[in-house]
Amino acid sequence: MTPLEYLESMVGAGYVFDFEYEQTPGNNPRPVCVTLKNIFTGKIIQHWLLDDKNSDPFPYDTENSLFICHWAPAEVGCMIAMGLTKPKLIWDTFVQEKKLANGLVDGFGLLACCTRYGISTMSEIKKKSWRDTIINNYPNYTAAEKAGILNYNKQDVIVNEKLFLAQLNKFEKVNKDFYGLFSQAVFHGRSMGLCAQVEANGIPINYKLYKDLEDNYAAVKALEIKELNKHCDLYVNGKFSHKKFEELLIREGLHNGWPRTSKGALMTDDRTLYRYQAVNDKIARYRNSKFIINARTLKGFQIGGDKRSRASLNMFGQISGRTNLSTATNPFGAPRRMRNIIGTEDGVMAYLDWKSQEAAIQAFLSGDGKMIEAVKSGDPYIHTAKLVKAVPDTATKKTNPKEREIYKTSFLAIAYDQTPFGLKEKLGNTISQATYIHGLVKKAYVVYFLWNNELKARAMARGYYETKYGWRYHITSNKITNSRRLTNWPIQSHGSEILRHAHIGLDEAGFEVSMLVHDAVLLKMDKKGCAEKIRQAKRIMENAAYKVIGFNIPVDCTIIRKQFYQDADSQKRWDELYKKLKMVKEVSE
Repeated sequence: MTPLEYLESMVGAGYVFDFEYEQTPGNNPRPVCVTLKNIFTGKIIQHWLLDDKNSDPFPYDTENSLFICHWAPAEVGCMIAMGLTKPKLIWDTFVQEKKLANGLVDGFGLLACCTRYGISTMSEIKKKSWRDTIINNYPNYTAAEKAGILNYNKQDVIVNEKLFLAQLNKFEKVNKDFYGLFSQAVFHGRSMGLCAQVEANGIPINYKLYKDLEDNYAAVKALEIKELNKHCDLYVNGKFSHKKFEELLIREGLHNGWPRTSKGALMTDDRTLYRYQAVNDKIARYRNSKFIINARTLKGFQIGGDKRSRASLNMFGQISGRTNLSTATNPFGAPRRMRNIIGTEDGVMAYLDWKSQEAAIQAFLSGDGKMIEAVKSGDPYIHTAKLVKAVPDTATKKTNPKEREIYKTSFLAIAYDQTPFGLKEKLGNTISQATYIHGLVKKAYVVYFLWNNELKARAMARGYYETKYGWRYHITSNKITNSRRLTNWPIQSHGSEILRHAHIGLDEAGFEVSMLVHDAVLLKMDKKGCAEKIRQAKRIMENAAYKVIGFNIPVDCTIIRKQFYQDADSQKRWDELYKKLKMVKEVSE
C-alpha cells in the first residue's frame, strides 16, 4: 500500500487548497478567490469570492477531511474571515519540510521547497507580479486580471500537491510508522492553523495611550536620549557616539572582554547587549533605551481598524519550534515595558504562564530525582540553594531573595552549558566564586547533566534531535553547531510542544486566545464568570504539560484590566517612559 493509499483509508477526503487575498498591516485578510483540488479524484474547484461573498466554498466535512496547504495561518485566516469552520486535519507542507530539513538548509517558502525536489514552478518575479496585482488593484480587477489571478491560484495548488506527494515519499523512507507520522503532521498542522485564530482575535490595547505615545514619539525620543545620557553619556547632539560607548565600557570594567566585529569595532547589536544586561545596569538601560531611540516611529504594535494589534506569530520560526515574534510589530517581541500599552475596557484579560517551565522539562525528561524534587517543591531555585547548603532549610524567596536569584541564574545558565567564565559575567562575581557555584550545581544534578550529554551524543551520531512529537533539528558534520544550542534544544523544543497542546485545548474549549508567548498565553474574556474560566484554562495548560513530560506544571495567572503591568524592573522603565510622555504633552498643551 502506497502512502497515498494508506492516507485515503484514514481520512474522509483530502484537498490541497490555497486562497488569494488582500491584507493590510494590523487587519484580517480579505479573500479574493480560492482553489481546491481533491488529491484522490483529481477534481479541481475554483471560487471567485468577490462575486458572492456569502458562498461557502467548503461544503465539506472539515472534521474528518485532510486539508493540505503551505503556511496554514494564511489559508485558515481566510476561512476565519469568511466565517467558515476551521479544519482539524491540516498537513502544512511548510512545517513538514522544516521537519525534513530544519538545520540543513535555509528557505522554506513554496518555491524554495519545490526547487529542492525538482518541481517546476512559476518564477519568483512572475509570482510577485501577481501578488502585487492582487494587493494593489483590490477589489476592482479587470476580466483579464481575474482570469490571471485564478490561474495563478490554481498553479500554486498544483505545485503544492506535487510537494505534498514528494514529502509523503520522502517520509516513507525515513519513517515506516505512517500512522504516527500522520498524527504528528496533523498535530503540528492544526497548531499552525490555529495561529490564524490568534491573529484574527488580535491583542486589545489602550488605544488612547498608544496614539498619545505615537503622536509625541519624536519628542519622547529626545527626552529618552537626555535621560540616558545622565546615566551613561552615550549621545552627542542626538547621535550615538562609539567613542563614548568605549569610555563607558572602560569605566564599567567591561572593555577587555567585550565582543568585537571582524574589523575590531565594539559590538552594539541587541544580542550582545542582552548578554551583558544582567550584570550591568547601564548596559541594561542602554539596551532598553536603544529600542526607543533607534525607531523612527513607535514599534511593537501593528494596529488594525478595530484598534487591536495583530502580527504573525511565526510558529516554528525558531529552530526549537518556538514562535519567533517580531520586535517591530509585536508587543511580546519588543522590550517588556511596551506591554503596558496592552489593556481593555471591555471585560478582562488573563496572562497565564507555566511556573518554572524549563526547570520542570529538564527534570522530568531526564528523570533526575533531585531535580524533580526541586520542581515539586514549588520553587526549584531556592530549593537548589538549600540543596547545596547556600541557605538554611527554612529559607524562602522572601527571606533570601539575593541567594535565590544567584541560584536561579546559575540553575538556568549551567543547565545550558554555561561555563564558569560565562557564569561569572552573569553573576558579576569573581571567577573563583563562579567556579565554586558551578561545581555545586553540577554535582547536585549529576543525573540531568549525564542525560543531556548522552542525548547530545545520540543526536550527533544519528544526525538530528527529535521531540516526542516529531519536530526535528538536523545536525551536519560540515556545519559547526554551538554546544549550548544543542544542550538547549530538547528543553525549548518540548516547551514549544506544550504550548501547542495548550493552544489546541484552549481553542476547543472556546477561549479567545490573544497571544501565544514563549511559555505563556494571553486570554480575553468577560468579567462575569472569569474566575471559573481561569481555573479551566489553568487545568488545560497543566494537562498540556502532562501530555508532553508527564507532569502537570503549575500555572500562574495575572489579571489585566485597563492596563498590563510588569515585573518591578520593567514597570519602572515603563513609568520612566510614561513620565516623558506626560512632560511632552504638558508642554504642547
